[in-house]
Amino acid sequence: MPPRQPAPTPARFRARRPLLSGLLLSAAILAATADERVYGLLVDGRIMVRTAVSMATLGEIGIARGQAVGIDLPAGDSVSRYGMGPSIVLAPPVLVAPAVARAFSPGATQTLFILSQLLMILGAAAAAGSLTRAWGGDVLAARRAIFATALASPLFAYAGSDFSEPLLAALAGAAFAAAAWAVRPETPERRALALSAAAGAAAGFALVSKSLLIVLAAFVLGLLAAGDAAGRAKRLAAAVLGWLPFFALWLAFEIVRFGRPFASYQGESFNHPVLDGLLRLTVGPNKGLLFYFPLLVLSAVGAASLAKRSRPAAALGAGFFGFVLLTASAWWAWDGTFGWGPRLLLPAIPVLAAFAALAAAGLPPLAFRLLFGLGVAVNAIGVLQPDVDTMAYLGIVGPGEISPEETRRYPPFTYDRNPATGGGSLDAQFRVNGEAALSPLRVAPWLLGQRLRGGDVLGRLASPPWDTTRPGLGVWKPPDQAIPAAKLAHLTRPFAWPHLGMSLFRKKGDVYWALAWVEGILDQALRAQDMRRGDRAVDFGEQLFEILPNPQTAVVLAESYRIAGRRETLQAFAKKIEARRPVDPRFGIVLALFARDLGDEAAARELVAGVARADPRPEYRRLLETPPAEWPPTLRDVTGDNRKPRA
Repeated sequence: MPPRQPAPTPARFRARRPLLSGLLLSAAILAATADERVYGLLVDGRIMVRTAVSMATLGEIGIARGQAVGIDLPAGDSVSRYGMGPSIVLAPPVLVAPAVARAFSPGATQTLFILSQLLMILGAAAAAGSLTRAWGGDVLAARRAIFATALASPLFAYAGSDFSEPLLAALAGAAFAAAAWAVRPETPERRALALSAAAGAAAGFALVSKSLLIVLAAFVLGLLAAGDAAGRAKRLAAAVLGWLPFFALWLAFEIVRFGRPFASYQGESFNHPVLDGLLRLTVGPNKGLLFYFPLLVLSAVGAASLAKRSRPAAALGAGFFGFVLLTASAWWAWDGTFGWGPRLLLPAIPVLAAFAALAAAGLPPLAFRLLFGLGVAVNAIGVLQPDVDTMAYLGIVGPGEISPEETRRYPPFTYDRNPATGGGSLDAQFRVNGEAALSPLRVAPWLLGQRLRGGDVLGRLASPPWDTTRPGLGVWKPPDQAIPAAKLAHLTRPFAWPHLGMSLFRKKGDVYWALAWVEGILDQALRAQDMRRGDRAVDFGEQLFEILPNPQTAVVLAESYRIAGRRETLQAFAKKIEARRPVDPRFGIVLALFARDLGDEAAARELVAGVARADPRPEYRRLLETPPAEWPPTLRDVTGDNRKPRA
């Protein structure tokens, strides 16, 4: 008999599969720290998920109106202004979501979206490791690049976020890695052509994901052109062929949504002083990359080292980082507003990690270990204290006055105009990242400490960890008045260790967790109402009420029945809902509109009067001052929820 093989051990597996073992270890750490509670709380993420729901359920891209940054269409709905790549990637989780909701709970679907983010981060890490090998690094250097990307960069804190930067980093890293392997002398011609096409495809999907990355194709072509002259033309042609289908897809999305390319960010521009942005994004105390990615020190050394072997590769890698840095520095929101660390620089992380890993090969091991450890420690803060909660807390400083000249620097959705002065009142989140005292590196650890300490967290939040006597840094309102209840709950809840799958075991009392997929279904119901697509509104409204039966979803379903003209169904449903307690006041407005539809103006006015006594909103009082025949046609027209907040 042949000798029995010894059982594999972690050490043996690590020796036989060093890069795979590095990825698996990174995956385990990411899975053990990913926070599923906050995915879908930000406007960007909500729009991307809602677009994915539209794609997966209807084969469309429309979403409901009412978002500050949505693009309204004549049909009555809206579309995302963001790249469509993230929504395409999110469509598969949306397709699986109904089965997960039935097997566990609607809230369990959060795990699907976090898993998607985790895979994107691992893709970026794998690309960094592969790029390191392609540029001449050994296996140890490649493992270092993997760990640097996944755990010692701000990407570590993005597993629980709803931003697209992990996807952009994965695509940029993949494009560089594929192109770098394609030009290695030992790569067979057929494989080199396949890699060239893959590099072009990755650059193309990056364009679909973010229009600014149209330049990534130029860097890919530059890398491919730097290889052996014999196959250069074929490599370049293969890359272009890989890129063109995605370019066509991007162009189609641009024209369908905006009428022309590069029109999605109207009213926003590159008007920030570039030098100021460069300083703030590199060494600034709020968003300086050096603080969030200490291995940047080695990246510069690694680029210089690579230049001795391949000057074009080093120049193009550094050039891509320079392009990302310069464009972010000049953007009006240079800091990215929300997001842990310098969010807009994250697509360059795999390239920077590869540079750092190459540099570490020629230095004492302690150099890499020290900087790596600092990076892990800093970004672990953003993992355990999500940035969306930190930014919500910084809202206690309130808005700041800006002059008429300054209003030209900001899009209309960022401030309330002051007719008396011609200036405006700028929202807190758009001004805090210029204040060193409000740096997330100071505030986030303090917030985490309050949750770990327990007790009267809310009381302590009223005394922030900065000098409130400084102009513009005082407490505008107490936290319970300045911060919405849902976000305040995240700041005051006892600390619980986050992990992948935590939504599968969500408790009923955890009412302030995000529900990205459920909100996507709600969004399509509201979109159908705005478009007067009654039958579609009923389909989504009934699905929503089945998933999450509560007073708010009852309003959505009742309005859908009304718009669809299902009178008997609405009457029966109203009896059932009114027998319950509590009832959302808006339900009475739906019934008032229904009475108006039937021509019973007296009943309509009586219903509105009853709602106005319980909830004296101006829009309800206006109904009492207007003949029912002149009332707006839908509930969302009454409340204004289908209009942009500052329209």
